[in-house]
Amino acid sequence: LMDMKAKTQAARSICYLTARAIDLSRSAASESEQADNADLAALLTPVAKAFSTDTGVEVASDGVQVHGGMGYIEETGAAQHLRDARITPIYEGTNGIQALDLMTRKVALRGGETMARLVADMRETASALGADADGLSRAIEALESASDLVSGWLASGDERALAAATPFLRLFGLTVGGFGLARAALAARGRNAPHADANTRMLAYFSAMHLPQVAGLAAMVRDGSQAIIAVTPDLLAVR
Repeated sequence: LMDMKAKTQAARSICYLTARAIDLSRSAASESEQADNADLAALLTPVAKAFSTDTGVEVASDGVQVHGGMGYIEETGAAQHLRDARITPIYEGTNGIQALDLMTRKVALRGGETMARLVADMRETASALGADADGLSRAIEALESASDLVSGWLASGDERALAAATPFLRLFGLTVGGFGLARAALAARGRNAPHADANTRMLAYFSAMHLPQVAGLAAMVRDGSQAIIAVTPDLLAVR
């Protein structure tokens, strides 16, 4: 149940960050701020869509597991949630297409400036939280390194960038989801003690159980992309 809650709140935080950027792209005080937020919204949109819908399927599947055998029975309603969630990674552009959009169009926005600004914002939040954000800080480093790597591939026309798109989006989503949880923990400090404690513990859980995946996904981006390119039709033949 805690895993379901942590993943849901991380995904929701990405959607909030995206919605905030959309709002500020229309209502910020200056045109430059509006433009910056429009680019941030564009960068985050494929992540919000793909990471959140993948999370919805995972959490709905966990809900079936929580109910045990009864989760498979229609009367509990758990199976219906899973069926309803399963369409979401497909419509409005499949999540594979969202990953390619992030890779080919969004990472390089303004020559990488939008991405760099987001990384800087995440680092600032992690720094303000101190030791509570150690896991997030490591994830940010991995995201930045992976982003630099794929940006180089894109600039040189290296097809490994396309092969790495899906694991790159996943590591991006996990990191930004952790960032959203960190912002919630930081915002509650000194204002609402119960919420501050709950938000900090939620970040700690997500940092321990999910952010470590970022390092593995970064390795998949770096090395797995070549493995995908090496696949030939004969390997896919049924024998």
